[in-house]
Amino acid sequence: MSATGPGHVLNASAPAPDQKSAPITSLQLYRRLFQGRKHLFAPSDISSAHYFIENPVPHKHHGSWKPIFHRGDNPKYSPTTTVIGRARRTAMWSSFRLWLGDGVREVLENEKRAKTKKKAARKAKCRNIFGLKPKPPKEPLEEEQQVLGKVVLVEMRRKGLFTRKFEWEVDGVQYRWSGTRMFATGPMKGVKGWTHDLKLVRKSDNALIATFEKGRWASYSKSIRSGGPPNKKKQLIGKLQVNIPSGTTSNITVPLNGPNHSALSNITSRIDDVITGTHKTDDRELNIHGSHAGNLTVDAIALTCWTVVEAEHRLRYKILDILEEIGESAGG
Repeated sequence: MSATGPGHVLNASAPAPDQKSAPITSLQLYRRLFQGRKHLFAPSDISSAHYFIENPVPHKHHGSWKPIFHRGDNPKYSPTTTVIGRARRTAMWSSFRLWLGDGVREVLENEKRAKTKKKAARKAKCRNIFGLKPKPPKEPLEEEQQVLGKVVLVEMRRKGLFTRKFEWEVDGVQYRWSGTRMFATGPMKGVKGWTHDLKLVRKSDNALIATFEKGRWASYSKSIRSGGPPNKKKQLIGKLQVNIPSGTTSNITVPLNGPNHSALSNITSRIDDVITGTHKTDDRELNIHGSHAGNLTVDAIALTCWTVVEAEHRLRYKILDILEEIGESAGG
């Protein structure tokens, strides 16, 4: 159910989208499994997914929050689906690091190869300690391969502890997700309102790039059943509409020393991380000059939209998780 039903209007102060061009992308966001371990973006209830998100541990500790983004439908049933992103977050859902691009799949494969080699080395060492004969691994060990696909880092930060504003940058362009205000009509016009929806604006000219309309009763609505794979059951969360005005660039490789790269913001964020003791994942895997089959800007908009929606949903239960962890530590 959309929040923009009859009797509700968007705040007049919000910038209006370009009326001359229809949204180039209109996707529905669905929750696939209980507790949000899987999500997907699809044009309609019966269409195949354009994006599929796997997140085995959607809540609790930030160290175990490791969602993987796919282009295509459920990878369990769709062999053509490919990985295009991964993400990490801080403890209070205030800062996110997203690695996007077709090269993320190659990075994950290299990590798997390195893990397999370490495991084989540990087994060989144990056999040597107990005087057993060397035993070759069941599968041949592979060397790490060069990453050819594009891998860029998108850092998204919440502007304030309890605000709905998230700022991020891709291809040298800065964007901001923020909440919108919906007001009732009639006697309560301008008095009673709701803030379910989101909008994405380009910070340079405040142009409206995308909107997300969340169903007011999405958490209580019935699941949509298709009766077969790849997604037998899913629950509608909301609708994402992307409308990139003409002149907006995408898939442009911006050098680190280019005029459009926010070097000062990156240096500031790294200083903040050093002061707060936040551990930075090694960024040597980045490959900004690699190839990317899709539209990087649209991919980033969809995946940051899911991240913001998930952050708002999970932060509501953060206090309960903290109290539960305190009770477990105290032996309760």
